[in-house]
Amino acid sequence: MIKSSKAISIVLIAILASFPIFLGFNAQITNAYTPNPLNPPYIPPSMTLLAAGAQWAAQNGTQTLFIDWEDNYLAHGNTDGINWGPWPNETDMMNWTDSIYYMLTQAGLNVTLAGDIPSDLSGYNLLVIQAYWACTPSLLAEVANFIAGGGGVVLLSGVPEFFRTYCTSWWTYDLPTDPLSENMSQVFACDGNYFNTGGYANVTVDNPFGTTLMSADTLYESAGLSNAGIYNPENGAQVIAEWNPGLYGLGDYLPAFAYTYQYGLGRVYYQASFDALDPPNHIREDVGNFGLVNMRDVAIVARAFGSSPGSSNWNPAADINFDGKVDMKDIALVVRYFGQKS
Repeated sequence: MIKSSKAISIVLIAILASFPIFLGFNAQITNAYTPNPLNPPYIPPSMTLLAAGAQWAAQNGTQTLFIDWEDNYLAHGNTDGINWGPWPNETDMMNWTDSIYYMLTQAGLNVTLAGDIPSDLSGYNLLVIQAYWACTPSLLAEVANFIAGGGGVVLLSGVPEFFRTYCTSWWTYDLPTDPLSENMSQVFACDGNYFNTGGYANVTVDNPFGTTLMSADTLYESAGLSNAGIYNPENGAQVIAEWNPGLYGLGDYLPAFAYTYQYGLGRVYYQASFDALDPPNHIREDVGNFGLVNMRDVAIVARAFGSSPGSSNWNPAADINFDGKVDMKDIALVVRYFGQKS
């Protein structure tokens, strides 16, 4: 291991000279929400509800694992994932990840990002799942045990459907229910099947989770009809927001936009969609907030290279991809955007 910051800087300079070859396709700009306190970001109602629902599901815990699209793509997109998809737009994936990460941390949660659900969830109080293709019927029992034992789970959009049947595309409706997921309605208060809808989603109760949102407030609006919703959640679930029930001739179906549910000692929160925050001006690669990614940022990352929380040279700002360590992935991001204005 290179221990000298000077030596590391020399290595980074060499990397700068050849960064197109080094980075490949996975490198991308990653925004982080570190707003100026005098100009905080606008928080859409759907994001307010999502953060509050996550905090409710976590109960008194803070350790949160967020399975996001961006990291799922980074883990699989150029290997086995080349046959998956089509993948969401990379810019969208980045903004979704950063928006949710920001809101969860603002709710007091300590968030770790990951592209896959690990085999051991014992170190976490809350599991937030956005990436469809991280979900398979074979993982349902593990997640069910986590909830039953007191863990919280936040399910976003069509995630339940991908616990119902194995699929690495968007089109699950012709696929049979896997026997491993036949009892999922007891765990998630739904059988996984969702419908595509759009229009308006409104709050149905006053002050959900203690927020200032009120019944009939508009949470979300979409002109398209490709948003997920859950048909009639099972008994025991409390719907706190719904799509306009008469909009598309859905008859007696209750198109839930958001609901809560308790399974065993744990809690489940489902939300169909959200409005991402507006991308901030600051980019995370500008580690020193100089307004430009330059050699001073390279030096900061070099000084923290090889560190993790608890290390004498640990600097959380240098952990650009939020994976709990400063390594070549963080270096790659600084190198890729060297000269970028922030």
